Amino acid sequence: MSTFELNHFDDFLTIARSQPEPQKLILVLARRELPTGYTEQQARDFEEGHGGHLAPLAGIDKRPDELADFSSLVEEAKQASDTWDAVFVAALPGTDNKLPTPKAVDDAIEKVIHAIRNGMINNLLAFDRSGVPMQITHG
Repeated sequence: MSTFELNHFDDFLTIARSQPEPQKLILVLARRELPTGYTEQQARDFEEGHGGHLAPLAGIDKRPDELADFSSLVEEAKQASDTWDAVFVAALPGTDNKLPTPKAVDDAIEKVIHAIRNGMINNLLAFDRSGVPMQITHG
């Protein structure tokens, strides 16, 4: 098994492009929000850039070769939303040298959105608006 260092979204793209089977990248844009019924302290923390949760906004699917780099994702994302704070990513591999079906891609996007809403993000990578990996803590 090979190891890799993931310091930026572009590292993820390099790894995705090196996979033997064709694949689709599942990209879900999310925005920081305060939870329902938040306290004054939570509101203050949120204003200082801490706390809140990430709510999914839009899903995008791309082949790895359709994104030149992170800045091209940022440009593409403007079509869906310009108010996002993070992008969650997953890879959906194809089989028999064929891309996943459109239905499989749609189902995968829905699964990722559902996982984000339910805080089940352990199997997802997340990057901030500058393409740096995020470490998300539950609390």
